[in-house]
Amino acid sequence: MNIDSPLIINGAMGTQLISHGVKLPLPLWSAQANVEEPQIVRSIHKDYVEAGADIITTNTFRTTTWSYRRAEYSPKRACRKAKDSLMKAIDLARSVNPKILAGSITSINDCYEPDEYPGKSIAEDSYGETIEWFIEGGVDTVLLETMGHLNEINIALEATKNIPTVWLSLIINDRDHLLSGHQLSEIYALKIERLTCLMLNCNTVRLTSEALDSFIDNKILDWGIYPNLGLTQPEIDGEMGEIIDDETFKNSMFKYLEKTPYIIGACCGSTPNHIRIIKDLIIKKINLLD
Repeated sequence: MNIDSPLIINGAMGTQLISHGVKLPLPLWSAQANVEEPQIVRSIHKDYVEAGADIITTNTFRTTTWSYRRAEYSPKRACRKAKDSLMKAIDLARSVNPKILAGSITSINDCYEPDEYPGKSIAEDSYGETIEWFIEGGVDTVLLETMGHLNEINIALEATKNIPTVWLSLIINDRDHLLSGHQLSEIYALKIERLTCLMLNCNTVRLTSEALDSFIDNKILDWGIYPNLGLTQPEIDGEMGEIIDDETFKNSMFKYLEKTPYIIGACCGSTPNHIRIIKDLIIKKINLLD
């Protein structure tokens, strides 16, 4: 890794779709956008690449049979619609020619409510099926993101055993605990060869900054960070309240870059402009070192 040039991950998809006027009803959230508004999904991906993103993640937060079953589709139709949306998401992300395409997978139910973890059997079926589809779609990097429950994380990681590169990103309660209350030390103790980068995402900038030093000190993997921009966590439906201003964002990203992450970016509430700010900061840092 060139520590002076971290990889930039794309910004938000869901809140960008909302800003484009796309309705994202729960429980499917952004899944149907891949088939109903593909041109908007692609344009958002393209804007992030043009702003400087190296990594484009697929719009696959809710492209699972489980989510479509919760939307009251029959088992057969739910599976077909979930797979169609996921495969379309891969095609849309790949079409903008990113340096790295990463398949995005998150918690089975709402990522802000880890107590809704549905149990081992459902988790094994859901993660296993999704990973099979990613492999079929030619995806060789998977990002498990906004993961906040230890049991679910372990099952998701086990499901990725045939994926060459796996990144894990966590949503936390405080510097020592996942959002579920499980100890972060249990995550740091994981020994999985395919897991090459451990990240924090969709935590507020305030919480991220409070936890970052402890997070970096307690693991041996490459690390990454992409906070949400809200002053508080987003609502369950993804709506954002007040967000931090550009100057606060810039100052925070500068401080994170000083600690040499492998991956850096922004989550909910971010736009291509925020990715451009990060890119400009990296360029300035490199120029100062030359």
